[in-house]
Amino acid sequence: MSTPAGPGTPPPPPPYPPSPPRTDPPRWAWWVGGIAIPLVGILVTVAFGGKDSGPVAAPAPGTVDSATQPASPSPSGMPSSKEPGPSAPSDEAPSASASASASPEADLTAPDGYAKALSTMWGLAPVPCTQHEQQLIDLDDGTSRTEDENNGAAQEPGGAELLYWPDTCTGLGDYQLRALPNTRVGLLRVDAPKSFDSCRAAAGTGFGALALSERNDREDRGFVEGAALCSVTDKGTVAMAVIEHISGDAVDDVSVSGPLHVWAATP
Repeated sequence: MSTPAGPGTPPPPPPYPPSPPRTDPPRWAWWVGGIAIPLVGILVTVAFGGKDSGPVAAPAPGTVDSATQPASPSPSGMPSSKEPGPSAPSDEAPSASASASASPEADLTAPDGYAKALSTMWGLAPVPCTQHEQQLIDLDDGTSRTEDENNGAAQEPGGAELLYWPDTCTGLGDYQLRALPNTRVGLLRVDAPKSFDSCRAAAGTGFGALALSERNDREDRGFVEGAALCSVTDKGTVAMAVIEHISGDAVDDVSVSGPLHVWAATP
């Protein structure tokens, strides 16, 4: 029982209110939440991750439309391989046949005292040296004939200007060409005008023996396609035998052919 307060004694303090009941979840709830939340995250990732196409790969080099891209300069400022550049100059020297194509056309104008030029053909046609034949060519009309080979000497010139004979008959190309003695024959070079005056002047230069099978010798002498052999014959005719075609080499004897233009002297 409480003792009644005496006079002058303060009353006792009121009692503390009762504490409110705890609302914290029980400890087992934390364990359940710690497991459930990560599990939910995994399920969401699995459910929606299959619909994602994933990161887009960067385009491979060179797949972009080249028409939308500026052309890249090639190294050292040189043009691209797709763009045609200027053609490089050729270092090769022109061949004899190339120079022949640049040969001027023949001017067949006849001067006073000569008939209009007549045109025919001439040629050199060697036979096997074992046949012991040599060829004589008359430049008045381009005719040729053969006789027994005599070491480069003509037995019966008969008005011929050229002699073509086998020199040694070793089985290789060894035919030689020369003007016969007491004739007027010379070489008109490929770049000289092909005219009556030029040909008559060239006829006085002489034409010594030439091994036609030696290409270097032929070219050094100017005996190439497009050049001409010129003669003032024993009849006073001016003849221009153009070298149009050469065939053969050091093994095969050389053949020559071409047009022959003749200006016959008028009485």
